[in-house]
Amino acid sequence: MNPDPKPSQPHTYTETVELKTVIKNKSSQNLLDFLSRRFHYLTPAQWRERILDGRVTVNERAASEGQPLRAGDVVRYWTTPWAEPEVRRDYRVVYEDSTIFVVSKPAPLPVHAIGAYFQNTLLSILRKDIPEAEAYQLVHRLDAETSGLLLLVKDKSLVYPFQKMWSRDGLSPSPLAGEGGVRGAGDFVRKSYRAIVFGRFASTQKRFEGPIGSDRESAVRMKLKVDREKGKPSVTEFELLETKGNFSLVEARILTGRTHQIRVHLEHLGHPIVGDKLYSGSDETFLHFYEKGWDEWLQQKVILPRMALHACRLEFTHVKTGEKMVFEDPMTEDLMAFWNGLSAV
Repeated sequence: MNPDPKPSQPHTYTETVELKTVIKNKSSQNLLDFLSRRFHYLTPAQWRERILDGRVTVNERAASEGQPLRAGDVVRYWTTPWAEPEVRRDYRVVYEDSTIFVVSKPAPLPVHAIGAYFQNTLLSILRKDIPEAEAYQLVHRLDAETSGLLLLVKDKSLVYPFQKMWSRDGLSPSPLAGEGGVRGAGDFVRKSYRAIVFGRFASTQKRFEGPIGSDRESAVRMKLKVDREKGKPSVTEFELLETKGNFSLVEARILTGRTHQIRVHLEHLGHPIVGDKLYSGSDETFLHFYEKGWDEWLQQKVILPRMALHACRLEFTHVKTGEKMVFEDPMTEDLMAFWNGLSAV
């Protein structure tokens, strides 16, 4: 397989588009809460306006913002035309057997539909290139601007066993032993990343325990922070690999799987990731990018148009065979070019 190594052209929607979502589980949310939390590209006020305009329906009927949602409800939204942002399409298949599918994802490329991305996603591209990939399921996710190793399974029934193994804290024994013929004893997952960060990383090795919770003081609703009172336990092990000038190359191994964990921990330690628009500056940095896109002002702030974070190593127990699987993926050419171009002084 030889995927196109060039960025895709924007996928342009020239007519009104209907987007449909089926509520899968019992929910205590009303319509406005659901739309605001699920689709971050519009504010609650913007969603309220669209509901009042009749552009949102529930079960084919006009909806109100406070309407409660139940499992099985069908939410439809009609949106105006837009062009999906460009993405990279040069994914690489690292390994495949009858059960699992390991791919190296480029950046920027969302793994699934989110925000303004519907066709320009890894899953959509895979399903066009490989018809049988229609049934493939993600075991975990990477941010759109994070490159590297990603695991999918070919049988939907294996998503839960893998995710149970991957959701534990990385320190306690596996909860899977003896479950339905799935491997249990000795199960483990290790996910390692490499990041180029601002500043000279102080320690050669560092274990950081920083509970992560919502940053309620931020104007950006999805932003998180270290919150030692209300946050969920989060542990990352860092190792300094090299320092150049006022930049460091570090390896991070996550022992818990919190959203944005490496990014939040590095920001808290005073070493935000180069290119990270959400965690390497004030809210102004991210809001500027959201409203105006990439420009010279942003380049002065974060330097790179993508985040300098790469999922470089993936180790896990195969849920069918019990075999220890180990995959490695070198940092991408663009990140290495930036690192190699830095002055050692």
